[in-house]
Amino acid sequence: MIVYEKEDAFIMIAQQDHARISGDLVSAWQDSLFHSAERREELNLAAYEHDSSWIDLDRIPLWNDAVNAPFSFRDFPGNIRFIFYSKGLDRVQETSEYASLLGSILYTTLAEQFRNEDTVTFVEREFARQSAIIERLQLDVKLLQLHAKALLLCDELSLFACMEQPGTLRENYEWFANGLSYWFDRSGQTQLIPEWIGESTIELDPFPFRGAVETAISFKEVRKPDIARYGIAEAYRREKLQEHKLFFRPKS
Repeated sequence: MIVYEKEDAFIMIAQQDHARISGDLVSAWQDSLFHSAERREELNLAAYEHDSSWIDLDRIPLWNDAVNAPFSFRDFPGNIRFIFYSKGLDRVQETSEYASLLGSILYTTLAEQFRNEDTVTFVEREFARQSAIIERLQLDVKLLQLHAKALLLCDELSLFACMEQPGTLRENYEWFANGLSYWFDRSGQTQLIPEWIGESTIELDPFPFRGAVETAISFKEVRKPDIARYGIAEAYRREKLQEHKLFFRPKS
């Protein structure tokens, strides 16, 4: 779950809904930024399904009494999440080994950033998965690296859109205020800068997509009085899913 706090409510975005935005972005990626058009459908699948492991975890949100807020992806217990990560990757692998490989690379890249006792077994197991798939499919490693980097970038762009209230000014960004790492610009630019323009548009510099990307943020606004009355799980269940239209476009 992606969570941010308002004065009288929590905005809660399921990870699979965040992944859908990632998928919409990856699907619009310029082919010219890869050296081959191979395996695009599997790359798209990897983006749409990379957080499917969270579907069961997000169905019934949990309360973190240490911070008096719902657990989010940032503080959800690692000994639980990594079990579900592996199960989710197993399910994706039944459909596409390549998509599962990309999801595994994404997860291990993130896990390596905060290595601890919860991540060691998971990372080792996933490295074994990755090696086996690469050998079995005899992959173009250069293309695989580009696909993995595009997936990571689109995952981070979706997080940027979901982690804070639409329209947040750059000086108030919690993450990504200095941009996102970018590996595709032949001019040598190494940072992609996202910025909210109003409440429904994010401008990007540079812009790696074929054209403006239209998508939507699906969320629930769970009121704090309802949480106090019903508990977080029931308060979340009672709320209707809302949708906020979102556009990514080049910097004007």
